[in-house]
Amino acid sequence: MSRHHIDETELLGFPVVIDWTQGLLSVEHDGTITWDQLQALKNAAFGEAARAIEVYPAQDALVNGGNYRHLWRLGAHDFCPDLLGEDNGHDGLQARHAHAWAEARS
Repeated sequence: MSRHHIDETELLGFPVVIDWTQGLLSVEHDGTITWDQLQALKNAAFGEAARAIEVYPAQDALVNGGNYRHLWRLGAHDFCPDLLGEDNGHDGLQARHAHAWAEARS
C-alpha cells in the first residue's frame, strides 16, 4: 500500500496542506479569504489549467474544526458544470451514463 504524499507549506501567505495523492488543497485562513485568493492558490498548487471544486456537506456530516477551505482537484474527465458552455460534454462517465439512459428511456 502506498503512502499519501502530503506537503505542509505556505502559498501566497496562507498556510496550506497539499495532499497530492487525493488532489486536496486545504487552506487555513482568518475568515476573510476571497474567491480570487482561492483561485490564485489553486493555480499555485495545481496549475492554471487545473479545475477544482469545494464540497459543502450535509449538515449532519459537517466537520468544522476551524477556518479552512478545501479545494479538490478534478481529473480531466471528472464532471464539473461548465459555466461558459465550452466543454464537449461527451468525454466523461456522467455524460456517457446520462446519454445511455436517455436512449434507453426514449
